[in-house]
Amino acid sequence: MEQVLIKADRRSATGKGVARKARAAGRIPAVLYGGGVDPVSITISSKDWEKITRHMKRNVILDMEIHGGDSVENRPVMVKEVQRDGLGIEVKHIDFLQVSMEKTVEVEVPIHLTGKSKGEILGGVIDVHLRSIKVECLPGQIPEEIVIDMTQLDIGDSVHVSDISLPGVKLVEHGDVAILSVVPPTVEEKRIATEEAAAAEAPEAKEKEE
Repeated sequence: MEQVLIKADRRSATGKGVARKARAAGRIPAVLYGGGVDPVSITISSKDWEKITRHMKRNVILDMEIHGGDSVENRPVMVKEVQRDGLGIEVKHIDFLQVSMEKTVEVEVPIHLTGKSKGEILGGVIDVHLRSIKVECLPGQIPEEIVIDMTQLDIGDSVHVSDISLPGVKLVEHGDVAILSVVPPTVEEKRIATEEAAAAEAPEAKEKEE
């Protein structure tokens, strides 16, 4: 699992006024909690955050270097929540979760679909039920994504959670839950396809008559 260094400064004061001053100075207010320790109020550089997250994948373990007075300590953390402004642009606050590399965590892992199914070629439609799956595993074993190859799926086929197998990773979702299905085309789609087929055959029939 990829680990990225991020530097943070402890902050003793909290509140909206303090947070505004921090943001005006190019810092993002944040809090670190979890791991059986008291929450720590911190700030991080907005420039560092932009640089790190520009190419950062989901569920990355961050090596947080916390500066406070004369002390520096490192803690493994994950991003728990990012709060943004009303336009969804400026980062207003970040929640970090401290983790232990020896204890399992529960996280949402995105699903990535690849290939074009047999069913789609025959006119079927992919009906996606889940975009991500919650898993439980050690932080160092968190998969970046769950890849599902749809190539061999025919109309009427489905992929369930029980069909996914990841070494060292427990899927929290019930095995009977469907991730996706290949469903037959709707009546309207069938009608359009029939009309298109008839329109394509019409010129050929006319040529034969002539």
